[in-house]
Amino acid sequence: MTTELSDRDLSEFDAGGDHQDELFDVLSNPRRRFVLDNLLTVEMPVPVETLATELVEWEASLTDLDRRGGERDAVEISLVHNHLPKMADSEFVEYDAEDRTVTLGDRTDELRAHLRPTVPGGE
Repeated sequence: MTTELSDRDLSEFDAGGDHQDELFDVLSNPRRRFVLDNLLTVEMPVPVETLATELVEWEASLTDLDRRGGERDAVEISLVHNHLPKMADSEFVEYDAEDRTVTLGDRTDELRAHLRPTVPGGE
């Protein structure tokens, strides 16, 4: 048995629309979530090199592997060519490719509602 959705049903289903799809697409990647969560808790702008180093350390803590050597360069390349431009296009961050720095963008309030709150002294 198949059910066809009417136009009314589709509009009710698409409550968040493209705007919400974009938010969840950005948040779907753990590296992007880490960068955004990090930016919410530090003084800005943040150098890309610092983000890459902290991201490698975070990933290493999850896997108990020492990935600080060449892996940091690979993570930085991934940030510069993939993650930061995607987040900048969505206006979650402002990425200055010339200065190689990152700051939070205009949609910070949307992020706070979806990222894990950071509690001092807690998890």
